[in-house]
Order: sequence, then C-alpha cells, then structure tokens
Amino acid sequence: MKKALAIFVLLAYFTVSTGFVVNLHYCMDRFHSWELGADARERCDTCGMKLALKKNKCCHDEFKVVKVQQDVTAAKYSVYAFSVPAMAPSFASLYLVPETVPLARPAAPAHGPPLLISRQDTYLRNGVFRI
Repeated sequence: MKKALAIFVLLAYFTVSTGFVVNLHYCMDRFHSWELGADARERCDTCGMKLALKKNKCCHDEFKVVKVQQDVTAAKYSVYAFSVPAMAPSFASLYLVPETVPLARPAAPAHGPPLLISRQDTYLRNGVFRI
C-alpha cells in the first residue's frame, strides 16, 4: 500500500513539475470542451466554422500550460555587524568575582563530612567478608 501511494505521488509530482498543455475550446462564447495536449483542428466540431479566421467571433481555442513554477535560488548569506560601544564600565566591582574567605575554624565533627582516611578498613568496619 505504501509503495502504491509513493508511486502515485511520484507520478503526480512528475506530471505537474514537467507540465502539460490543456486545450480549452469555446463555442459561441461558452465553454464547450477541453483536451490534454494541443490539437490543431481547422473546424469546430459543434458548429462547423473555421477556427483559423481572426474575424471569427463564434469559436476560439485557448491553450494553457499547467506547470509548477520553480524559482530555485541560492540562499543569501548575510552577516549582521553587531558593534558594542567602547566605553569603560562604571561599576567595575559588579563584574569582579569576590575572593572566598577560608573558614576560621573547621566544621564540628558531629555536623561535618565523614573522614576521608580511616585507620580501619571499610570491609572490617561494616562486617562484610567476601571471598
């Protein structure tokens, strides 16, 4: 089903992109018929008058080309010049990172982080003996 739909869409796009000619025939100032392609007829099928005469006001043919207009152009690349005004900041202290002050005393052991190095191994302290 997907292949049939893809083939149909491909044929429809190919037909419209390459274009085709539609012949519209008007007889007695009314639309009479249409045909695909250009047909070089000499007489009208309905009234029998000659189509080649310029002073013939009864019948005339119009030829229209149905085609997709493809205006393919390269994309234009534009660069915008963003210029920054050259002026010294008036409040330079707002842009500076403040220095960190070390703590005067270390954190209390009850509230502090665990010690990084312990005297006893972790597996002995937790009682996990894996072989």
